[in-house]
Amino acid sequence: MAMTTPATGTESENADGQSPPKITPKEVIPFVRPAEAEIEDDRLPSRPLQWMLLMGAAAIVGTAAGVVGAAFRMVLNWEDDFRYSMIIWAHVHGYHWLMWAIPCSICALGAGLACWLTQTFAPSTAGSGIPRVEAVLRSHLRPATAHILPVKFFGGALSIGSGLAMGREGPTVQMGGTIGRIFSDILGRFLAEPWTLMAAGAGAGLAVAFNAPLAACLFVVEELLHRFSSRVFCATLISCICGTVMLRMMLGNTPDFGSPVLGAWSAEVLPEYLVLGALAGLVGVAFNVSLLGTLQLFDRASHWPRGAKGAIVGGVVGLIAWFSPAAVGGGDNLAQLAITEHRALLAILSMLFIRFALTMGSYGSGAPGGIFAPLLAIGALLGNGFALINSDLRHLPFDPSAFAIVSMAACFTAIVRSPLTGVVLLLEMTGSWTLILPMMAASVTAYAIPELLRNPPIYDSLRERDEMMERMGQKPTL
Repeated sequence: MAMTTPATGTESENADGQSPPKITPKEVIPFVRPAEAEIEDDRLPSRPLQWMLLMGAAAIVGTAAGVVGAAFRMVLNWEDDFRYSMIIWAHVHGYHWLMWAIPCSICALGAGLACWLTQTFAPSTAGSGIPRVEAVLRSHLRPATAHILPVKFFGGALSIGSGLAMGREGPTVQMGGTIGRIFSDILGRFLAEPWTLMAAGAGAGLAVAFNAPLAACLFVVEELLHRFSSRVFCATLISCICGTVMLRMMLGNTPDFGSPVLGAWSAEVLPEYLVLGALAGLVGVAFNVSLLGTLQLFDRASHWPRGAKGAIVGGVVGLIAWFSPAAVGGGDNLAQLAITEHRALLAILSMLFIRFALTMGSYGSGAPGGIFAPLLAIGALLGNGFALINSDLRHLPFDPSAFAIVSMAACFTAIVRSPLTGVVLLLEMTGSWTLILPMMAASVTAYAIPELLRNPPIYDSLRERDEMMERMGQKPTL
């Protein structure tokens, strides 16, 4: 695969009206391939030994990413249990007018420390990390060194464990990509395309985050590369398989979301799924615009002490957790409730607003963490509310499962703009294969709405933000 230099159309001028210095491929990535080698990079190695070396290296990268990602998930599970137990203990023992300060203090301390670690030791680990991996693969940003692994691991564990509305997939993808880059440096003499291992490691990181190897392979093609490469796809497939095997050995083999057995869907409800897709598209536009606006707002506080923004957001999260422990964190528990539980419409809308605002504030603080899991929770709440309204209008029994799952895929598509990845991801996470056609129909509509409104995919916007800040000599916040 050929690496391209940043397009001149994305360059911005500094305050003096002068164009910032360009970053040439030679300065960015040491293993950039010439443009004429693009077709060769897409093919599998012609020599058996080269093919075996590439696949063996991809397997090692995937295994390493699987161990790291599974350990990361184990830490997050322990932190979720600890946070919930701590809040229950505080409610049972002591005075309510005083004990609320315990979760506020602990969450503020954890989130503040996560942001301090990030800003002090590795600013490139802030936020999701996926846009940066994509930029590195395109030769637009310099690859990170191995020191980001502990910073991303512990920073992500502190931020998500403190209840910030952020996902585990951002850290696991960036850590997996970094593991792939480390092996690329080691095997650079023997592999003609060592950058392939970066993409394979990033794919394994996503596979481990959601126990979804096929969706991870599609994500590498749809989002990270934006084109198909036989070489990268085969390496990523091997890497995702090995990573997922390690995950299941360490944590068991169960889907991330449990859903009731759903029968075949009726074509009569297709218009309703299309309407749901349109609503998801509008929510996706609001999500993308709000996230970028929040980042700009938090940029005004760049002179604050390191970790201060995270501590403030963490304190607010702790206060919300005192009243509703399920409302904070990555959102897996909340999404599960939205898939299976019956709730009042006012409660659903209130929780949807709270989660939306928490996601904006959590990501804007600069703490390490992704947006996949939070947006899936928002999509599940949207689908649950839509099912309740639809049930009242049509006087039918209320069953949120199908609409919640379809809405999750549609929201993912509207925000990330990777429809195949979104559909397959939810199929693997829920096992609801009978919903594949409604998911596809809703995702098409959800894809069209932001495109018609000229709203760019969120990762493109975040990647361009990273690249602009790097060219202007600033430390990237994402």
